[in-house]
Amino acid sequence: MDLKSLILVFFGGGIGSSIRYLITKYSNKNLISFPIGTSISNLIGCFIIGLLIAYYGKNDIPKKDIFLFVSIGICGGLTTFSTFILDIFYMVKNENFQNLITYFSVNFFIGFFFICLGFLIFKWFTFFLNNSQLWYLKFRYVQKNNTLKLYT
Repeated sequence: MDLKSLILVFFGGGIGSSIRYLITKYSNKNLISFPIGTSISNLIGCFIIGLLIAYYGKNDIPKKDIFLFVSIGICGGLTTFSTFILDIFYMVKNENFQNLITYFSVNFFIGFFFICLGFLIFKWFTFFLNNSQLWYLKFRYVQKNNTLKLYT
């Protein structure tokens, strides 16, 4: 990897992340509890990736710098979902259905499992600390000065 590529991805990611923040902030204001902003960001990222692969598929000469900046940088910052869907697109295009099923299953189901696992571990840990007789493991967040204080 060269420094120029890293810089292109870095700046593109900052732009994409900023766009995602703005979309999410302004589209989720007065809507139902469905995260419409995230969906909009994901779909825009997928659309841009679709445009890029169609363009490069037609021209057969990928412009590496532009592709890195837009696809990995901007779309990666806008959404990691677009990269996931791009991988699936290439697996379908190449008729690699065995890898497609595995890839989708690993990312979707194991990703969901890890979210649940993190949630449960956090809940278990906080339950343990709140109900423990071990006074030295109990901490309390003091909002006044943003420090952790020991209490018994």
